Amino acid sequence: MIPLPLAAGLTIGPFALLVLALPVLLLGEAAIRRLPRLARLNIPAPILSGLVVAVGLLACAEWLPGRITLQGSTANAAWLWSVLPQWDFAAPKPTDVERPLLILFFTCIGLNASWAVARQGGRPLLVYLALAASVAALQIVTGAATALALGQSPLLGIMSSCVSLMGGFGTAAGFAPEFEKAGLPGAAAIGIAAAAFGVIAGGLIAGPIAGRLVRTKLGLDPARAPAAAAPDAPDAPPAHGLVAELRELARHPVSMLVHLAALFGCMKLGAFVSVQLQQAGITFPVYMGSMLVAGLLRNVHDAAGGTWLQSERTDGLASVALMWLLTVVMIDLQLHQLAHAAWPMLAILAVQVALIAAIAYWIVFPVMGRNYEAATMSAGLIGFGLGATSNAVATMRELARRFGPAPRAFLIVTVVGAFLIDFVNAVLITAALNLCR
Repeated sequence: MIPLPLAAGLTIGPFALLVLALPVLLLGEAAIRRLPRLARLNIPAPILSGLVVAVGLLACAEWLPGRITLQGSTANAAWLWSVLPQWDFAAPKPTDVERPLLILFFTCIGLNASWAVARQGGRPLLVYLALAASVAALQIVTGAATALALGQSPLLGIMSSCVSLMGGFGTAAGFAPEFEKAGLPGAAAIGIAAAAFGVIAGGLIAGPIAGRLVRTKLGLDPARAPAAAAPDAPDAPPAHGLVAELRELARHPVSMLVHLAALFGCMKLGAFVSVQLQQAGITFPVYMGSMLVAGLLRNVHDAAGGTWLQSERTDGLASVALMWLLTVVMIDLQLHQLAHAAWPMLAILAVQVALIAAIAYWIVFPVMGRNYEAATMSAGLIGFGLGATSNAVATMRELARRFGPAPRAFLIVTVVGAFLIDFVNAVLITAALNLCR
């Protein structure tokens, strides 16, 4: 008798994971379309469907240990070449297979970072940055205080709050060696687990909180919100869903290829810029170099009077990369790291979730204007304050699909969440780390 493959164990490799993410994403979109109650939660399809699969994998790990294994890292030079600081195809050290999707998404943000557009953010952008910086500082203080109250090192509280939540996976990985030197053993594992918790929490609560603000504070519904919230925005919402985005891109094949070439060029050059930043002793997320190069290209293009860079095309490519990226990340969350996490860390994280939810609802919304744009920015702060800017953008896209466009919110949240807050966060974390040594 030939045993079934599952009996001997099934290994899902990195590229199988990439392929698996696509039907998982499509099933999540179908579920949201068919279940109105689910749609009202405003949870992005990649987060919802990816989380369901991650929970299923956790159950398999608990009840059928060793039967299903995920391998989310790869050393394939051809796949990673666009984000490697090398011109040859020598095998690099293993890297998350979704790294090119992550950097592609943030490079798209950089390519849309026109200074002429950014100036439209004006004073609200500075106010929002101040709010985000205040949240980061509060995360450090409350994280350290909660850890001390539980009889733990304040380093655990800082790593489980500002570093992993406002900073995300990249910042947690970047600062982990310094925290271990300062006296926090296993800082990398703690950071990854806390960041995974934040991604889940941010994806699950940002949409419902913003939806409640829109419905209860503003009295808006999906039928009349677009006109009330953004009178100068296009009447029809943008194409939604993976298939719709791909169809729209296919209608402009030459323009799409030109934009892809520009993006990949920025990603490759940005990989070398990131290395220079690291050698200068500056700790930033891995996508920073590519985003800076793309931003430079966009502003040179605008200053020269160019017209070939079109935000609509960049937005479409960013949307596809974002949906695919989030689905892969959610499937590969390794929830067993949370299931077996120490209770003190979970208590710290619970305090952080409650803190940022309260700030978004009771402070960000009124300070930013008590309107639809303010509600969307509240969701954005929860998204990147607990997880990542990609989470924030995914939730805001879901809100825009249901309630209408929020162009200023998208501008402010992406500029602050994907760029400016990283500078502030790095300074705050470094200062806190030095105080706790």
